[in-house]
Amino acid sequence: MTTTTSLRTAALLALLTLPFIQCAGEQKAAEAPSTMPSAEPPTDQTLDPDAGTAQTPAGMDIATPTAEKSAPPPAAKPDPLSDAQIAGVTEAANTAEIAQAKVAQLKSKDAGVKAFAAMMIVHHGEAKQKQAKLKLKTEESGVSTALNADAGATLDALKTETDKGFDETYIRAQIAGHQKVLDAINDRLLPNVKDAHLKAYLEEIKPRVEEHLKQAKHLQESFDGKRSSTAPDSKPAG
Repeated sequence: MTTTTSLRTAALLALLTLPFIQCAGEQKAAEAPSTMPSAEPPTDQTLDPDAGTAQTPAGMDIATPTAEKSAPPPAAKPDPLSDAQIAGVTEAANTAEIAQAKVAQLKSKDAGVKAFAAMMIVHHGEAKQKQAKLKLKTEESGVSTALNADAGATLDALKTETDKGFDETYIRAQIAGHQKVLDAINDRLLPNVKDAHLKAYLEEIKPRVEEHLKQAKHLQESFDGKRSSTAPDSKPAG
């Protein structure tokens, strides 16, 4: 076979084979999907706001513990006073009021204060006499010791106070002293007294202590009124 004949034969075979190659290509293209799946994760998924957060099982409390505040210990109740200790308190109060009133009568220039001091001497003197008739033994206690200490300090202050400030100092001391005695009667003496005669004595002197306190406060109010009425006018002239 000549060279020319061979070339023609090869060309003819190529023409015959071309339709088959084209059809095969079209068939593969038809079988291929239109789009390839993306390797990226879908972006339209709704994110769970609780995702990644530890869930608390129902019924469990995982609140952050706080340091427990320790409650203060209850105040210890004072020991009850005996009848002898109660008698010691009233004796101390009567003696203190008489001593302070005697100083007031000597140093006060106010008629109301001098009258109040005279009443103290009479009323507390009578109370001392009535208590003496009961023939009660007296004993010291924390209450009577405190009253004696306060009374001593008050007496020293009254003795050294100038005439100008004496009246108010004395009346302030009477208010504080009678309030303490009244509180002691209500809180420590009457709740603990055993002797019937001593109890009757306490119930008799209590209204007088209340009346003394009331009159002392009235005198203090009169001093306050006088001070405010004599104060210079602070408003500018014109």
